Amino acid sequence: MTIRAVFFDWINTLVHLEPDRHILSAQVCHEFGIDLSERDALRGIYAAEQELRGTLPQQWSPDGDPEVYLRYNNRVLAEAGIEPPDKTTALKMLRRFAERYREVGFAMFDDTLPTLAALKERGITTGLISNMPQSMDPVLRKLGLEGLLDITVSPLDVNGEGKPATPIFFEALKRAVASPGESVHVGDEHFSDGVGARGAGMTPVIIDRYNIFPSLSDYHRITSLQQLPSLLAILE
Repeated sequence: MTIRAVFFDWINTLVHLEPDRHILSAQVCHEFGIDLSERDALRGIYAAEQELRGTLPQQWSPDGDPEVYLRYNNRVLAEAGIEPPDKTTALKMLRRFAERYREVGFAMFDDTLPTLAALKERGITTGLISNMPQSMDPVLRKLGLEGLLDITVSPLDVNGEGKPATPIFFEALKRAVASPGESVHVGDEHFSDGVGARGAGMTPVIIDRYNIFPSLSDYHRITSLQQLPSLLAILE
């Protein structure tokens, strides 16, 4: 097939949080005497996001119901075989994580700019398909990515529906004037990016930067965006 469009997820694909969620999670756990490694925290975050989609502890506010967020954090710990703390401690940890999360910003991976530039040189349409519930234009301008991404689609553009629902993928395809069969989507979550892209008829590529899913066999898998041009050549 001829590949005309390549779409990307945002976090852990083009950018990472700084400091990252799994680092913050491990640090907060250590503050409360819980020995959670950064790698186990990341594994737990993926497991929690797969089971409790749309639930992010950083979105919790003190006047909101904490139960689903406590379940999320307990799932992170369970992935590492750690028993959950008592509820009083769990609430203190949730508050601390929300407090620390205010420090977070976005930082590009080293392979982001060269990969996007290489795709643009080949005449491939590039796009961002993000579940971030906000306009991405300001942050793209701040990071210098605006000119390297032809289109940007978020849940704001499809009545609040994010990945893995297919409308957000179809909206991206429409804006790129590309068919599903000539389009690739690169993302880090196989249960969201992979399932959604495949459901829309696109070719999904999972980027596993931290080697969390080494046995993933249902999708094309890369560990760096530097591997993407070679993979595209094989797919064509």
